[in-house]
Amino acid sequence: MGAVSNSCFSSVFIAPLENDDFLKQRKKKSTYNFMDSNKKFVSFGKIYCKQPESGIEEKPTSQRASSSNNRMEEYNIAMKKMMRNPYEYHHDLGMNYTVITENLIVGSQPQKPEDVDHLKQEEDVAYILNLQQDKDVEYWGIDLQSIIRRCQELDIRHMRRPAKDFDPDSLRNGLPKSVSSLEWAISEGKGKMYVHCTAGLGRAPAVAITYMFWFCGMNLNTAYDKLTSKRPCGPSKTAIRGATYDLAKNDPWKEPFESLPEYAFEDIADWERNLIQNRVRSLRGT
Repeated sequence: MGAVSNSCFSSVFIAPLENDDFLKQRKKKSTYNFMDSNKKFVSFGKIYCKQPESGIEEKPTSQRASSSNNRMEEYNIAMKKMMRNPYEYHHDLGMNYTVITENLIVGSQPQKPEDVDHLKQEEDVAYILNLQQDKDVEYWGIDLQSIIRRCQELDIRHMRRPAKDFDPDSLRNGLPKSVSSLEWAISEGKGKMYVHCTAGLGRAPAVAITYMFWFCGMNLNTAYDKLTSKRPCGPSKTAIRGATYDLAKNDPWKEPFESLPEYAFEDIADWERNLIQNRVRSLRGT
């Protein structure tokens, strides 16, 4: 598929689904890439997955493995409950991601400095946008400071725009600043942008879709479908519509967003898009 514009994605993909989108995406099959025993990425499709160097035990016996499995189970139960989707996060398989366009990658959290090395060497990543809260990082036992240090050593710009996991209101409030960071990095053009949350199935794809909606001339459904066709997932459309409403409407007498129909702000007029773009760009550096 041809690029929409010089600064926009040529193809895209997404995270967990909701309502009718869930039924459509459930029929699609995803393929994954895993790291083999020689510690190389093996490509089996669009999604790349980096397995820990120690490999994966089929029957974990250690207390550490049991604790990790419990965390994954708790996280996936919460994901299914809040996002109404069948997708799961498997932390033990390592970092996984999908190349959306020539300058945008959406994926899960880097787990160690070597993951940053891979993103730099294999994908030419120059920017990382982390949407996790501190408690997300602590929950999975990630040494974030070691990852940030490695980014500095490799001249990768590491940025954080925390949003609460499984919380559409927090996502809605954080989208303008997150998209501002994403838009700035893409406009710089020094390398690819890696956007991640924890699993890469909710917050990160939502930011990518919103950027496509606001800056690439697409309506919300087109942007959503383009991303989810590559990375099956289901971020909240309501959060994206709400953030669009917040930026496009500043009249003191405007109707409350919650009273609008479900299709409201799935598309916007040119003057509204220009207004949103100016407001998002004004957030750079905040």
